[in-house]
Amino acid sequence: MKHAVDPGIPGSLSIFERSCGYCGARFRVLATRLPDDPRKEEYACPECGKCYALEAAGEPEVQLLRPRSDGKNDRYQETMF
Repeated sequence: MKHAVDPGIPGSLSIFERSCGYCGARFRVLATRLPDDPRKEEYACPECGKCYALEAAGEPEVQLLRPRSDGKNDRYQETMF
């Protein structure tokens, strides 16, 4: 996972890339972090909808870099066990 942030600047922009664990899509996440106001914010894979979370000041922006690679077209469904 690539990650870029300047922790010395309050309200700095955090940018990272990740692959979805469900469908294999690759996407970039942009989020503003405030050290005095960490809140859990959720974002979803743009291809299958699998949810992820991080600490940010507001809703993260997600940009698709590479489409899903699993050959399916279904949506992720959270299971409860």
